[in-house]
Amino acid sequence: MITRNHKSRGHPAHVVSIVCALLVLALLPSVTQAAALSLPPRPIVVSRSESAPPPPGGFIGLRVQFPQAWPWTKVHWQDLWTVVQWQDHSGDWHDVEGWQGTLDEVNNDNDKGVCEGEKVWWVAKADFDKGPFRWVVYRGRGGRLLAQSESFYLPHLTGETVRIEVPIVP
Repeated sequence: MITRNHKSRGHPAHVVSIVCALLVLALLPSVTQAAALSLPPRPIVVSRSESAPPPPGGFIGLRVQFPQAWPWTKVHWQDLWTVVQWQDHSGDWHDVEGWQGTLDEVNNDNDKGVCEGEKVWWVAKADFDKGPFRWVVYRGRGGRLLAQSESFYLPHLTGETVRIEVPIVP
């Protein structure tokens, strides 16, 4: 037969309530601090289809400059991971969730000895002139940092493309 001594312990529901209340109080400063960062809105991904033009807005474009000695057989351009980051008031950089991905294309001009990759994202008119932002390029998703751009601001005119160029090394 199992017996319980109810006199020596508090009611389990009270204990759970107290623990939950303490957790909420402990997490409250970090939640209010995160809200104060005023994260930029997640961008709307717009198709680059020629049949349907995008809504009014602008673009940000990354141009990655590959060196002539790029190890194409070991590091494929399709594996590179690009991320747009925004800077908060404390100077810390944060990834923009919707502006991450592989390069859209790579163009090789053998006559000039130039090879460049490109990534373009659409920017809503409501986000014009926001910043600062920067591009970072990794050797694969979660991989080693290969390049980061100087900071920039989003376009301020409809149809404008803010183009950022970065050289990368393997």
